[in-house]
Amino acid sequence: MRYVISNDLDKCVGCNRCVRNCPIDEANITSNNNGVVTVHVDNRKCIACGECLKACNHGSRSFEDDTGRFFNDLQNGVPISLFAAPAAKSNFDDFGRVFAWLRQLGVRKIYDVSLGADICTWAHIRYLQKHGLNPLITQPCPAIVNYILMHHNELLRYLSPVHSPMLCTAVYMKKYEGINTKIAALSPCIAKSTEFESTGNLVHYNVTLTNLLKYIEEHHVSFPAQASGFDHYEAGLGSLYSMPGGLKENVEHYLGKSVRVDKCEGAGAVYKALDEYGLKPLTKLPVIFDVLNCAEGCNIGTGCPEGKDIFDVNTAMDGARQASLKGEGQRYLNALYEKFDKTLRLDDFIRHYAPTPVKPIPITPKAIDDAFAALGKTDESSRNFNCGACGNDTCLEMAKRIAKGINLPLNCIQKTHADALLDRDAAMSELKSLDFILKDTVYIKSITDKIVGEINHINEAFTVYNATIKDIEKIALQVNLISMNASIEAARAGQHGKAFGVVAEEIRRLAQTTDSSAKNTQSASSKADTAIHDVTDMVTKISASINASYDNVTALAEKTKKTLKN
Repeated sequence: MRYVISNDLDKCVGCNRCVRNCPIDEANITSNNNGVVTVHVDNRKCIACGECLKACNHGSRSFEDDTGRFFNDLQNGVPISLFAAPAAKSNFDDFGRVFAWLRQLGVRKIYDVSLGADICTWAHIRYLQKHGLNPLITQPCPAIVNYILMHHNELLRYLSPVHSPMLCTAVYMKKYEGINTKIAALSPCIAKSTEFESTGNLVHYNVTLTNLLKYIEEHHVSFPAQASGFDHYEAGLGSLYSMPGGLKENVEHYLGKSVRVDKCEGAGAVYKALDEYGLKPLTKLPVIFDVLNCAEGCNIGTGCPEGKDIFDVNTAMDGARQASLKGEGQRYLNALYEKFDKTLRLDDFIRHYAPTPVKPIPITPKAIDDAFAALGKTDESSRNFNCGACGNDTCLEMAKRIAKGINLPLNCIQKTHADALLDRDAAMSELKSLDFILKDTVYIKSITDKIVGEINHINEAFTVYNATIKDIEKIALQVNLISMNASIEAARAGQHGKAFGVVAEEIRRLAQTTDSSAKNTQSASSKADTAIHDVTDMVTKISASINASYDNVTALAEKTKKTLKN
């Protein structure tokens, strides 16, 4: 199937709005890219309902259609005719001048899908009359068809075989009007691209009203003064198809209340209703189940410009209704089916479906329990927290998605909160440890400072000690001189100086001993001084390191306190 939705993950903030609004359980995949949580679409499972486009506030999701290719082919002379959905009238006040401009660009013929809607209603009534009043799910909405073809094949037996109004228009143009050009659709729906692809070459371009308006604005288009209309006779009540319950109103206009027709609109309700539909006994089902993906119908569809007032739209629709039901309009409606019966073949407007089932990701109860464990949800209360912040209605749905590998425990707000509390407790414990370390560091710092002070005192004492040694050396030198002088005088005195010579010799020995002791002491002092210097240097470095550690621990403790306060 053609991929319609695209992603710009640089703009994704992982807010989960797309997950919450998507009716398909496995169409969105949550990833963790280097700590950044993003959600991307799995186009293999996407039904192109457009709910993520409406939900995304960040511009991460966008859609692709054929607007660019349509205008490029027109410029290159490719013959193209088109049909316009009723939503074109309600979204463009001057739609007739838009048609005139398109004709100037080369569009050959322009048809109103309201005519195809009239054919669609006629075909439904004739089909029921021919095959019996068996339950049918209507299929004007391609997102609904995709849902059944891809995810609920058991509903295929109920899916109406009658083509959508757009395809009925295309068939009518080709088979009954002889139009052999390519056909473009001015469409309010992004999912129509998938319908056109799956039904062959009936329609070649899905030109959404949103991108048509963008093209007009970007190219500063000036419309012709003279408006242009459609190339066929007037349609009937088919213009109401684009409103919620439009098909129901059309059928009841012709059949009254003789046939039960239920309706349901909006992605929040219709897919749940379809899930329940398949579980009901036939006696509980309506003959026709008129369903639309968009809550306000096609007039405010996924491919329509934003900001359109629903009351303005409904006013325009009611104008068309009243014109069809009064006077000439009513007589025209009565004659319309007679004309269809004479000119149309029911089989031409029947579609044959080719299911494209998507296999769900298999999971086991153990995988779900493991997912709950990864979420830290170990009891009944935590497993039913069901806050919805992850994009799932229940914690069980979240656990299943984690088990399937399409979501992350990181995306659970309850787990994030619990982890934050654990981190806070760990930080408090770390802060207490830091306080202990800080106290020990202060104690060691005080001892180190004391050692440095004591070493400074020792250095001062060594300075005095070294000065004293120098004084002793001076004394030893003087004593030695005295000894030498005494020896000279003893020699002069001869026999009378012997005793004095003995004294002089003792003085000389004292001087030598003193000098030798002073030199040995000086050597020892020098070694001690070197050792003290080394110790001083080492203690100074230790002190500097302890001071730095003290500053770091103090700063870390302050930062942790601030973090915990915040």
